[in-house]
Amino acid sequence: MVIKILDNIQKYLFLWIAGAIFSGLAVVATSGGYPFSPFICLLAALVMIYPSLVPLDFGKLKISLKDHKLIFISLFFNFLISPALALLLGYVFLNENPALWIGLILLSLLPGGGMATTWALKSRSDMPSIVGIVIFNLLAAILIAPAAISYTLDRMEIPDQSELASDVCPIGSLSGGVMSCGLGGGEMNSAKIGLAVFFIVVIPLIMAYISQKIIVYYKNREHLERLKPVFGKASNAGLILILFMLMSLENNKIIFSNPELIAQSIFPLVWYYMVIGIMTFAVYRKFFNNSKGKALFWGTYLRYITLALGLAISFIFQDPNLSTMIIPIILSYFIQIPSSFWLAKHLKENI
Repeated sequence: MVIKILDNIQKYLFLWIAGAIFSGLAVVATSGGYPFSPFICLLAALVMIYPSLVPLDFGKLKISLKDHKLIFISLFFNFLISPALALLLGYVFLNENPALWIGLILLSLLPGGGMATTWALKSRSDMPSIVGIVIFNLLAAILIAPAAISYTLDRMEIPDQSELASDVCPIGSLSGGVMSCGLGGGEMNSAKIGLAVFFIVVIPLIMAYISQKIIVYYKNREHLERLKPVFGKASNAGLILILFMLMSLENNKIIFSNPELIAQSIFPLVWYYMVIGIMTFAVYRKFFNNSKGKALFWGTYLRYITLALGLAISFIFQDPNLSTMIIPIILSYFIQIPSSFWLAKHLKENI
């Protein structure tokens, strides 16, 4: 029964995402929604981020090092071109809504993820190459994103929403007061953002690596390969749960009072995906035009939306004034998934 549900979510992910969003907003419209809880941060890491990282094939990392040129190009696009484009589009379209702008920038700094490997496989891309691109870009994001987001926040004036403010420290709450991190309230900085990245990204990544080792030790490599799709589907189910919980939060009343925020987010998002897609596709056709080039395309065009959503949760908990930053991140699903279907079919025909 559980497997059938996971298969259904995998097959109709787009519809499940839409259903989770509208169901959550319906809760807000009918009951006013629920207050933010540190439990959402922990749940996001365990049921959404961690299972999305288990399918990564760490064993192919050494092979992918041979494609150092490919990895360098992906890093250049993902951490120079991509954030520069997000900054430009945000300046043009989101200057009066800095929280939306931060959401777009965060998205631009997190490439790859499970979607990249999935669509790379479907379009007959070189799998060792995509694994190397995804892992190296993930490691780079862990190092670059905290400083980049902190730098951007220092130069933006986020409107105060004092009625949403909270003095709760998520790490302190989760540890029963054993640990104190000073995350609740106050100004965000690279240290606080780095701490969020550690708990939302690094710990799940370590857990994923250890899980692979345990499965191989007690079973075998073949058993791990059979389980990887299950972990991927479980991550999708976790995503649906987290989306519903996020959209059910009372903070989302702001969406009903300011529906134009959705329209304002969509336009720069469409431009972002279109420009990145055209640029990376041009590089693929002109300089590679092979299975490795396809891997480069997927590793630079696709964003790790699940991870962006997980980090956004922790950022909002630290500063509730950033609550609307999840809007462009959630809307990106509605651009990335349909466009990937069409692009995978097109790239599969270009062998």
